[in-house]
Amino acid sequence: MPFPKLPNVPDWRQFTPRFSDLLRDHRTLQGLSVETLAAAAEISPEALSEIEAGTRAAPPKKVVRALATALKLAGDDKEDFFDAAELHSPHMDALFAPGGLFAAPKPDAQVAPPAAIFVFLIADIRGYTSYTERAGDEAAAQLSQRLATMAREVAQQWHGRLVEMRGDEALCAFASARQAVQAAGDLHERYAKYAASQPGLPSGVGVGLDVGEAVQVDDGYRGAALNRAARLCSLAAPGETLVSPGIVYVAPHVKGVRFVARGQEYLKGFPEPMTVLLAAPAEAVDAEPVDESDLYGDTEPDMRVPTIHDATTHDDE
Repeated sequence: MPFPKLPNVPDWRQFTPRFSDLLRDHRTLQGLSVETLAAAAEISPEALSEIEAGTRAAPPKKVVRALATALKLAGDDKEDFFDAAELHSPHMDALFAPGGLFAAPKPDAQVAPPAAIFVFLIADIRGYTSYTERAGDEAAAQLSQRLATMAREVAQQWHGRLVEMRGDEALCAFASARQAVQAAGDLHERYAKYAASQPGLPSGVGVGLDVGEAVQVDDGYRGAALNRAARLCSLAAPGETLVSPGIVYVAPHVKGVRFVARGQEYLKGFPEPMTVLLAAPAEAVDAEPVDESDLYGDTEPDMRVPTIHDATTHDDE
């Protein structure tokens, strides 16, 4: 008698580090080429490239051990590496593949995907373009991979996930505004510590946060909140986190953080100006907590925030 299929079991592996991502990140951080690492593991460079791209399952345990040795992994890094290899092995992929024991049900093509409330964090490296021109593509790619690793670890620590990397830009999604704000602060600290140890790197990342309804699609999310987070990110200086009024409304009190009104901005793609707030370390600012009237106005809206800047022409660096 065949084992019954389990209905509606989601692929929970999406919430764990992918073996392909860990392999690529560790190889890049060690400064190893695909050819060098492939030779150490006694596999072809083509096979290694396919594993890193996610188009091939994790290799057998013998190869995983050889990779870990060549990458000089130890402690938690080594344990996470082996766990990810097991979770993305051919056996596990078969279980979640169409027709497998844990296969997701086919979606109804006539039913629109459901929308939900998400908090989006977008971060990118300020001065990345000039750094690329100065240091070269390989150094810039290593820096981008380092940011990806930091963003993935921070998102997981604060119960979110890294959705995707676009060059030097990281997109993370959270269910909690408070945890997203804390994740942004953690990301700034990690990057600043790394930049201090590597002279010549760009000085910091800029972060934008917004909360709102979005639809999850195959390659990410769609929604106005995602677009606003991107615009806020483009305005943020190195080391800054800029947030929307929605973030402050949902999470007005975040430990160690003070929200400071920065005026209003016309964000590209949005017809009305929006109040922009800085989420700063509480000890770094000497200001009263932002008043609700600063966010949503009163009977004299023109007196709320005296300066309105046009941010529709701002581009990412």
